Amino acid sequence: MKIFKNNLGMYAEAVIDRTCDYYRQKELAIIEKRQIPIKIIRRIDETTIVGKLQAKSFVDYFGVINGHYFEFEVKETDADCFNVNLIKKHQFEYLQYLIKLNIKCFIIVYFSKQSAFYLLDFNWLLNQDTKKIIFAKIKESCTNLAIVYPGILNLIETINNL
Repeated sequence: MKIFKNNLGMYAEAVIDRTCDYYRQKELAIIEKRQIPIKIIRRIDETTIVGKLQAKSFVDYFGVINGHYFEFEVKETDADCFNVNLIKKHQFEYLQYLIKLNIKCFIIVYFSKQSAFYLLDFNWLLNQDTKKIIFAKIKESCTNLAIVYPGILNLIETINNL
């Protein structure tokens, strides 16, 4: 399957969104996707608008599982490594701030070549001495998020163990 660069990230977010919906329906967790703050400038037609970002957004998702609050960013890569620079500077600083408040923070990365999701604990990420972390190191050190039900990741068990 060929992944076009402008669609990179769409598969990973679709799986995460499906997982969030499933957990909400089963009353297991609340995980919300943040809306991007956009000011609509004009409407071109029923499905197309022209807009302007009003502010930098934070990370993609936030939620509560078993009374524990957490926030995370979702990234997708077709490389054999995860480039930390994929996390925008203001998002990185925001996650650092949350860590100081003792909030669970992590990055979920989908490696399209390996068809694998990994959860990278943000504390672990902060302790890496390189901006490009090879897949083998992530596989060895981070948590693989298995698809436990069609299109549903095992987030609850994994987040509870952070």
